[in-house]
Amino acid sequence: MPPPGKVPRKENLGLQCEWGSCSFVCSAMEEFCEHVTQHLRQHLHGSGEEEEEEEDPLEEEFSCLWQECGFCSMDSSADLIRHVYFHCYHTKLKQWGLQALQSQADLSPCILDFQSRNIIPDIPDHFLCLWEHCESSFDNPEWFYRHVEAHSLCCEYQAVGKDNQVVLCGWKGCTCTFKDCRKLREHLRSHTQEKVVACPTCGGMFANNTKFLDHIRRQTALDQQRFQCSHCSKRFATERLLRDHMRNHVNHYKCPLCDMTCPLPSSLRNHMRFRHSEDRPFKCDCCEYSCKNLIDLRKHLDTHSKEPAYRCDFESCGFSARSLCSIKSHYRKVHEGDSEPRYKCHVCDKCFTRGNNLTVHLREKHQFKWPSGHPRFRYVSEPCPVGSQTFPPAPRYLFNKLTLNLRIIGYPSWSPTPIT
Repeated sequence: MPPPGKVPRKENLGLQCEWGSCSFVCSAMEEFCEHVTQHLRQHLHGSGEEEEEEEDPLEEEFSCLWQECGFCSMDSSADLIRHVYFHCYHTKLKQWGLQALQSQADLSPCILDFQSRNIIPDIPDHFLCLWEHCESSFDNPEWFYRHVEAHSLCCEYQAVGKDNQVVLCGWKGCTCTFKDCRKLREHLRSHTQEKVVACPTCGGMFANNTKFLDHIRRQTALDQQRFQCSHCSKRFATERLLRDHMRNHVNHYKCPLCDMTCPLPSSLRNHMRFRHSEDRPFKCDCCEYSCKNLIDLRKHLDTHSKEPAYRCDFESCGFSARSLCSIKSHYRKVHEGDSEPRYKCHVCDKCFTRGNNLTVHLREKHQFKWPSGHPRFRYVSEPCPVGSQTFPPAPRYLFNKLTLNLRIIGYPSWSPTPIT
């Protein structure tokens, strides 16, 4: 069995077109992209004058017909072209992910929402190569990444000292050097943001196979998660996943607008987007609803459907709903007996079935507060010494390891703990 980051890849891929009802399948990216190009040409230019007169260009020309997508550009056909070519690339990555899973006999498939498998990131501009004296641009990410890889393979070695030779990164503003072209090729992904594998179920993209397989392992059944976090009691399937999680308790990046601190720059960007930005670029065509990401918009669109999108598969149960979360909630409460109170207030011993209800209770009944920017409380079970004071296991400051010592930076941030 190869290590997780070195999954062997087969040459033959099952690249299936999902444009409308098309069932075309091939194994080569060149053939696949050429096939999808034909769809784009027909979609953008039409096959006759009569069809062009009947279609509304704002509603038809720039909308993506890839299954489970829903993308629509009101600006230009170039946005749609880049978007659809990314679907081609994303299809290949999902095939790599499927092969990676098949090589790991101990892993089960992803159990997340299958309807998100074709949700891809926004592509606001052309893919631009910033290699010195190049600046070529591409609509298709497949050709862009191949182009950048060719730069790494054509680099000449330069002497460093008497016996050492290195290759230089020629990307604009970068001065990194590497011992061989393979290391340079891996480094260039940090400039291009290239992903190399995607989950065939939920569509999530990853920078390497290790991160993808960790995505699968995080969904391991609870009884197989033997490693527990001492801070928040979450459990993990491997010790390395636990170590990666523990770093989330060490916050290095502070929000400039509130007291929130985050473990990663990406976490801080998400915090700024959802807590401090009023921009809601995703708008519903049926009502005045708008939101901050495409996933929320897709969930909202289910509310406009007359027919339920999901049905409970439990025997003799006829429950149906328009959202997956409603079905899951129904199943837990009705078929798994999860309607008993699981969260208990540490002040008055009142119990709640949902952690959010306990949060509301603590805020309104006991007047607890948290630092600006923090979304919820977080429970800790041990006392918290602060100088000569000792706080009980109640709301307290969020720990932040800015140095080797823990220090208090806000008040308070903790989440409800299940009743034992």
